[in-house]
Amino acid sequence: MPLIPSPASELTPRLQGLHLFHFDGAPCAQRVRFALGEKGLGRGREVKFDAADASAVIGEEGHWVSRTVSLPRKQHLSQAYAKIHPDMVVPALVHDGRLYLESMDIITYLDETFAGPRLVPQDAKAEAEAMALVEEAKVLHVSLRYVTFRWGLGRLAMLNVKEQKRLQELAANGDDKENLVSFYQAYSGRSIEQSVFDDHLKKLYGAFAHIESRFGDGRHYLMGDEVSIADAFWAMKILRLIETGYPIARVHPGVYAWYQRMARRPAFQQEVMGKNRGNYRFFKAKSSIENALGLGLNSALDRLAIA
Repeated sequence: MPLIPSPASELTPRLQGLHLFHFDGAPCAQRVRFALGEKGLGRGREVKFDAADASAVIGEEGHWVSRTVSLPRKQHLSQAYAKIHPDMVVPALVHDGRLYLESMDIITYLDETFAGPRLVPQDAKAEAEAMALVEEAKVLHVSLRYVTFRWGLGRLAMLNVKEQKRLQELAANGDDKENLVSFYQAYSGRSIEQSVFDDHLKKLYGAFAHIESRFGDGRHYLMGDEVSIADAFWAMKILRLIETGYPIARVHPGVYAWYQRMARRPAFQQEVMGKNRGNYRFFKAKSSIENALGLGLNSALDRLAIA
């Protein structure tokens, strides 16, 4: 069950209606917002993240309350947010005081609870196939982190000594399933070998080459002619990689054509891009300059001779 029975935060049990703790530029949160849009649930009032602030405790009918957790400001590494999500990642969903974590579980819950097009196929065989694609995408989460930090976020994602210490203290109270402590220490200390980043880039390339083969029969989406939970997971990886300068149109044209269909959907434009357009333009411009200087992902792919 995705429901978290006894959340540590005193705020979450008080929230009525739908509340999403998220960040506009985070792929895991983007896929949940896409699902919300597909289910006809629109973005409602905006509430700044503050665990002591119980304002907007009641969400509007047919909308979700947006509680932005700023990753650049490291709000996800705060004690207040760690009480909501012990892994200190976004998103987290609260529905009528009940807390749900992990994007796959959240989307499945939304699909079962609200009306609208089903994102999880009802046929048992198709459901198993869709969830296998989801699991494959989840495994690549670590590779996406390494690639986007190395060729996208760069120094912006590094933690100073004080921030690293705070992360260690917070993680000591949880399981650190995301291995954030060791990753941030190594990344901020520039101790990760280039070969490690290269290996993760190769894994992503291989995975998308495999996904490319699914479109050989002319299907519109990963599972056929209807959008599914699998599309939500894979499309947000593409969006993040495009921001990072990955030449998806050149190396995976079939995947890119599918992504364009996804990007034209109202749920994608309104709930995924929406307030993310500024971040998107900034990182695309940054990656374009780095590619022009021979420092970006284009050069990395050429160097590795995999595209």
